Amino acid sequence: LKQEYVKRLDDELTMISRTGFAGYFLIVADFINWAKKQDIPVGPGRGSGAGSLVAYSLKITDVDPIEFKLLFE
Repeated sequence: LKQEYVKRLDDELTMISRTGFAGYFLIVADFINWAKKQDIPVGPGRGSGAGSLVAYSLKITDVDPIEFKLLFE
């Protein structure tokens, strides 16, 4: 199971880096985590973001995409 997570993270990080979205993920993580600390509801995550293990790792979403068999697209 650990290997599945490592492979998925590697694949996602490669794609995010290639497409130039690394900064976007970090900025979104900052906003979401700030809001959570202020007790502002942000929801569990939705859309394609819920399928990202990187987003789950950064606490952008509360949905583990591997557990729910979601795709990263």
